[in-house]
Amino acid sequence: MFKTKLTMILSSVVALIPVAIYLFLYSKMPDTVPIHYDGNMADRFVSKASLEVILQSGLGCLGFIIMKLLQFLLQKAFIQSSNEHSAALSKIWNIAILVVTVVFAGISSYTFIRMV
Repeated sequence: MFKTKLTMILSSVVALIPVAIYLFLYSKMPDTVPIHYDGNMADRFVSKASLEVILQSGLGCLGFIIMKLLQFLLQKAFIQSSNEHSAALSKIWNIAILVVTVVFAGISSYTFIRMV
């Protein structure tokens, strides 16, 4: 149980890192930032306060929420087998949730760092 709580807390913190980076870098960002690239050339620009940029900061949270929802739905659908292997499934889900959250948060963080 302790490892599950620790992993969920760690995943939550990792999910919020891009939001913190966005808030920290907001004043350093140019007024217009690239939001889409075609190869190495930016081909779409938006205001740094646009909804698209704000949503970009929530990618880590989105990954975390999707994985938790998926875990809940699959446990409901396969309740019999999840009861038989509860400890093993819990470990696998915790690792998967953390990995997906780190990947989504990493993508989001990388884009904000590149915007400055």
